[in-house]
Amino acid sequence: MTSKARQLFEVITRTGPSSRPEPLPRRGDQFEQWLKAQRDACIGHATTYNAIDGLLDQYRLHADTGTPLDQHTCENGTPDDCHGCYEAAGKEQQ
Repeated sequence: MTSKARQLFEVITRTGPSSRPEPLPRRGDQFEQWLKAQRDACIGHATTYNAIDGLLDQYRLHADTGTPLDQHTCENGTPDDCHGCYEAAGKEQQ
């Protein structure tokens, strides 16, 4: 198979190197450790500490539910249970 044909085949079948999914967040991974270090460096600065702590909580929730970071997740569980999340988020932004 020629290289052009192989590339086309990989695009169609989603088996090429660019088709690999992004790794899911995991408890204890490097990014969680980095977030914890950043949060802990902000002790004494309540606003910054709380903001980073909130991000860490969200990251852990994504890890616990196996949800990619670019997708919505909430403590209610399944997306069907999140009917109020989007409305609440909209009110907080106003």
